[in-house]
Amino acid sequence: MASTALTRRDLLRKGLAGTAVGAAALALPGLAGADVSHGSEQIGEIYELQAAFHRAKTTQDLDLMMSLWAEDATFLNTSTGKRYGVGGSDTIRSFWQGSGSFTHHRFSLVPSYKTTIEVNGNEAFLYFECHDIGDFSTPIFENDPNHPKTIVNDTYLAGTLRNVQGNWVFYNMTAGPSSPLSYDTYYYPTP
Repeated sequence: MASTALTRRDLLRKGLAGTAVGAAALALPGLAGADVSHGSEQIGEIYELQAAFHRAKTTQDLDLMMSLWAEDATFLNTSTGKRYGVGGSDTIRSFWQGSGSFTHHRFSLVPSYKTTIEVNGNEAFLYFECHDIGDFSTPIFENDPNHPKTIVNDTYLAGTLRNVQGNWVFYNMTAGPSSPLSYDTYYYPTP
């Protein structure tokens, strides 16, 4: 099985190339049957999974969060050494329900250029980081120490995704601290 790794910039370039091929196919019908897919559809679907993860955290939507995980998923928290999901997804639900993102209102940000995706058939590797802003909905007043915007959590999530009935879901994931903040450090080894 072929491995595909794309950054968002690569995805945009491939999209523009696909648009050019599509326009040429309209002008020259013989090109319409050309296969120009390089897995970019799957990469886009995985980016949507990652976006839904951060939407679930930011909006504290536990049902959305759980819909992103395979029924037989596992999740290792390197900070505690505890593995969730063994014996059922209820332990993953309990983890998220008790996590800072669901007990405190936070805004989850992602350094998108560090996101790594490698597709191998119906499985993929995914790495991304989450940097959560606390007290994000209060206005910022200049020099007002009572209304600070602070990063309250730095973590990564990485591991194996599975495509289950046409939907990418988290399958065997690991989370841990992504601190100190760094533009070029990856806190989980990429394959």
